[in-house]
Amino acid sequence: MKQVIIMIICILILLGGGIGEIKYLDKSSVYILSEIDYIENAINNSNYEAANKQVEITFDNWTKIKNLWNVFIIHEEIDDIDEAIIELKEYIKFENEEECYVAIEKIKRDLEHTVKRQRVLLDNIL
Repeated sequence: MKQVIIMIICILILLGGGIGEIKYLDKSSVYILSEIDYIENAINNSNYEAANKQVEITFDNWTKIKNLWNVFIIHEEIDDIDEAIIELKEYIKFENEEECYVAIEKIKRDLEHTVKRQRVLLDNIL
């Protein structure tokens, strides 16, 4: 009887941790994506000064978030997002609009893909 209770508690902790992980990944990715949208709007308006300030803030926020993401996610995916943000910083610095849009789309795609891979879906289980 005691072993069954311990096993049930362990399963509940495991499920709770998994649900908490998915919620955190969703919440933090939406936060970064909203900052990326702000950068994209600034570039649309040719306001590279505002875009440059925001990309610095976004990079700092991403650096804090990725420390916890490293626990849950393959490091290569996090490195891809890191590289895309660094590329975006440089493209904004040189006011290269086309490359900025490419980097923004890469960041969005990588963030969405990374979070989607962590969700409990039939595709991910099989």
